[in-house]
Amino acid sequence: MDLVLQICDDYFLDRVWANLIPLTAFTVSPGLTCSLNNTSPVLASFPERVPANSSISLHADKFATLWAQTVASQPSISQMSAWPRDYLPRQLISLLAVTLIGIHIVYFLFAGLSYKFIFNHEMMRHPRFLKNQVRREIRASMQSFPLMIILTLPWFEAEVLGYSRLYDGWDTYGYIYLILSVPL
Repeated sequence: MDLVLQICDDYFLDRVWANLIPLTAFTVSPGLTCSLNNTSPVLASFPERVPANSSISLHADKFATLWAQTVASQPSISQMSAWPRDYLPRQLISLLAVTLIGIHIVYFLFAGLSYKFIFNHEMMRHPRFLKNQVRREIRASMQSFPLMIILTLPWFEAEVLGYSRLYDGWDTYGYIYLILSVPL
């Protein structure tokens, strides 16, 4: 799921988050300064938010540096979200949306193909076939999707955070482990 989330972030979620929670929406009142390292063009244009003599200015420096590394591929601050990619609420909401869209696509694709090519339509004439049964089955499936997503979301988030036993390539453990990891 981490690969899916990264692809979705690259192609459309970054723009969605930049429109929903833009960085430019967080304006600063005059007189506040921040002791950020202005060597990076991203950090040089980063809004000043924290008083220089504040005890949280060091934390602001760390956050700004991490934030700038996360969104350095984006061209300007006006196109950036205030929530970076590794921000937990953004990840959870993005995973929820991607999973919800994905489960609907998979369900309607395979249910539609099954209904068209596998389902025996003569069964609909049987006296025990309920009125609007197909519609009721679709409604029951749609009502169960949110609970299914809530139950799988912690596992998806754990995978995105790196708490899985997945690896990126065969060179990590070799071909034998790659083949044996399926039955194991």
